[in-house]
Amino acid sequence: LPIILHSSEPVGHKYPGKGSSTPNKIESFVYNFPELKIILSHWGGGMFLYELMPEISRSFKNVYYDSATSPFLYDQKIFQIAIETVTSDKILFGSDFPIISQSRLLQELNNVIINDEDKQNIIYQNAKSLFLTN
Repeated sequence: LPIILHSSEPVGHKYPGKGSSTPNKIESFVYNFPELKIILSHWGGGMFLYELMPEISRSFKNVYYDSATSPFLYDQKIFQIAIETVTSDKILFGSDFPIISQSRLLQELNNVIINDEDKQNIIYQNAKSLFLTN
């Protein structure tokens, strides 16, 4: 089973629950547990952008990102930017309910993602693949 790490961006506004999982701490953890499937909450605090670096992309092959609290943290473009950067195969739907309702985040996701395969990956397929084993 995968584990989820509560990650947050190291810059920007302060809010309750903002953690101190900085990119270098996350990278070190992933490096030390290369076979572990890891989900980084809140888009990994932007960590997915570091996957543009080939060495990070290689070592983050088992890392996934969730969309929790997106409307409070990022512009709606975050969905398309993440899909273009790491593909929809590495993104999981997360709302951070009750802070944000699932319906609100689903509506945002449907407004910005056109491709049905990307939607299905994010909303359902990736979680099914990660959590249901044969």
